[in-house]
Amino acid sequence: MQTYAHFVSKKIDNDIRIFRHHTEFHSANGPGEVIGLVVMMNPGEARPIDEMIFQQLENSEYETSEPVLTIPDNTMKKVMRMIQEAYYQEEITLPDQYSIHIENIFNIREKNSDKAKRHARNIRGINDLMFKSRELLDNYDFVFLAWGKLDVGIERQRDIPNKYPQAIVVNKLNHKGIIMDVSYPVHPLYMKTEYFLEASKGKINIRLLEEDANIL
Repeated sequence: MQTYAHFVSKKIDNDIRIFRHHTEFHSANGPGEVIGLVVMMNPGEARPIDEMIFQQLENSEYETSEPVLTIPDNTMKKVMRMIQEAYYQEEITLPDQYSIHIENIFNIREKNSDKAKRHARNIRGINDLMFKSRELLDNYDFVFLAWGKLDVGIERQRDIPNKYPQAIVVNKLNHKGIIMDVSYPVHPLYMKTEYFLEASKGKINIRLLEEDANIL
């Protein structure tokens, strides 16, 4: 898969902050019909592959005019791998070309989740950017919720699961080798792949299942 995203940098309190929104995974053969949605906490280390664009974002207020090819971070890489494994487990072939929507509860680019949460709570006057979201589809072949423990965007954390009751959610947290049951959707980096695959059973191609149910 390849990653594309829209980036914006803003000067806030004498520091340049980078935001990312409208992110997508595309098949190796290019974009196609949107088949899935993944919702996580916030953008991490992923950055434009173009060094000139990244330097402009880091050093000045700048906005990409369109989504740009992006170097995925470790979270994205793990999500890509798990999605492919889930399709293999369900014996479903991914289309030759497809797109997957990637959304975040908030959009500031920050690897450290505690710092990211503080920024989301404390930075004022840019809610239209911090919480910018695309219009989500009514139906996806799969939805994966994985934003971790979070006290920001509470309303959105409630509304998205209500909109997608068939979403894949893992509530087993791998913390320093100890597995704990939690009430929130576990972040991919703290998730054992086997728990994701267990949670994803029967939840791929849910759009087709819903259509069949409507016919009946």
